[in-house]
Amino acid sequence: MKLSVIALSLLAATSVHAALDLYDPSNNETDNLVWVGHMSPDTDTVSAAMMAAHIYGGKATVAEDINPESTFVLNYCNAEKPEIVADYSSYQVGLVDFNQRTQLAPTINTESIVAVIDHHAIGGAPINTSQLVSMDIRAWGSTATILAANAEQLGVSLPKSVACAGLGAILSDTVVFQSATTTDYDHHFAQKLAKIAGVEDIEDFGQQMLVAKSDLSHLPAASILTMDYKNFEYGGKKVGIGVAETLTAQQLIDRKDELLAAMAEYKKAQNLDHLFFSITDTKNKRANIIWGDDVEKQILGQAFDTPVTGDMLTLDGVTSRKRQIGPAIQSSIEQM
Repeated sequence: MKLSVIALSLLAATSVHAALDLYDPSNNETDNLVWVGHMSPDTDTVSAAMMAAHIYGGKATVAEDINPESTFVLNYCNAEKPEIVADYSSYQVGLVDFNQRTQLAPTINTESIVAVIDHHAIGGAPINTSQLVSMDIRAWGSTATILAANAEQLGVSLPKSVACAGLGAILSDTVVFQSATTTDYDHHFAQKLAKIAGVEDIEDFGQQMLVAKSDLSHLPAASILTMDYKNFEYGGKKVGIGVAETLTAQQLIDRKDELLAAMAEYKKAQNLDHLFFSITDTKNKRANIIWGDDVEKQILGQAFDTPVTGDMLTLDGVTSRKRQIGPAIQSSIEQM
């Protein structure tokens, strides 16, 4: 035990950013700690940063402005929006809801990362650090679920507004418990967060969220493309996958030509090898995927083992980028 304490002391003395203690937050120096999720922040990224800051100390932040669904959730929960930080270079950083370097804010130095709390696979292009980093990665439906469990284990009481935002994150990432990523843990901790937050009808809250994110008619195609967007590295290729989850899928399908034009421009500007966009119909539980060239068409055909004859691939029962769309595309590209 004494040797462990000495080793920990030496580590703290020789490292500017020591790994965060996720088991006993009182051991941490958090004056310069911020929590942040991936670029194009979604509700799980936003809420997880808020929850982590309350549990472990530090400040909740986002790297870019938040989307309409997250805005609705924060307003519904009477919660304060995390600060947008343009330059992370002077902070120690805890990451939530991702582990891929392709989704890391460009001003974050990997030597400043002290923790990763996430629910995604470690694949493609994981963040590489020279120092030890505390990690909590579980195959649950949302990062907020993990943090709700950690708060309970540590005996940390979440404020009503933060618990409400965490509930919103679970509902968002599991598409109100309809996604293939949903676990029993998500149901369990959603109920607990709802009780803290005073949300009596979880289903109604979730449906209001789906409505809030569905009407994108006022947004340009370029904004819709990157609203829920992630970069990946598959088989040495730079791959972008954007998603719009909506109850009014036809509204976006009717704008397919606009979206394809925005995709072509974005793909060139970002020097991507491949770019895909899914108009995910949350009402009928199906993905409508569009692409830009014949190679991408071939990738999709191989990914989902189906002939692709038109200019849009409709896949019944497919709703999750994390569990269904991304892994299939990754496997196809790596086999080419």
